[in-house]
Amino acid sequence: MHRAPRFFLTEAGLRTGPHSLAVLKQKAEIYALSPETSIAPESAPDEWTPISASHVLCEELFPTRRPFTLGSRPVETINMAGHADAAPSIEQMLRANLARQQAAEGELLKPLPPRSNRRRTDYLFTVAAAAGLSMVPWLFVPVTAGHIVLSLGATGFVALCGAWVFFVVMDRY
Repeated sequence: MHRAPRFFLTEAGLRTGPHSLAVLKQKAEIYALSPETSIAPESAPDEWTPISASHVLCEELFPTRRPFTLGSRPVETINMAGHADAAPSIEQMLRANLARQQAAEGELLKPLPPRSNRRRTDYLFTVAAAAGLSMVPWLFVPVTAGHIVLSLGATGFVALCGAWVFFVVMDRY
């Protein structure tokens, strides 16, 4: 069975690996590798060469990309001094932004007032309603110590569950 080639790298002066070609591609995409990075094949771990020495591997990891253009000019020349349409200075940009803001002064939306947080009130209402509902059976049967314990337990359970919902779960949303 044919196994894909793997390579050792020198990263920050340390030998790492062996790495697959997919890992090398990922490292090249995030610029953790350069064509000058030394590699050694897994089959010959003492034969260190720069990636640029292997044309096939170098082309695989660092493919030539079409340069970006804006119109007919490469992007690198757009904001260079000396061109008729050189980039404006920071002061010019700030003045233009301030002028646009002043021109649209009446059209901008005003920030909304902060919403009231009724969480504590809703929680207390829920616990009070649970306590009241747990006492409804007291209207139909004689009250015993068991009923009181059951009502207190139900109210405590609703209070704990309500606290979890109102103050833990709702914070995530």
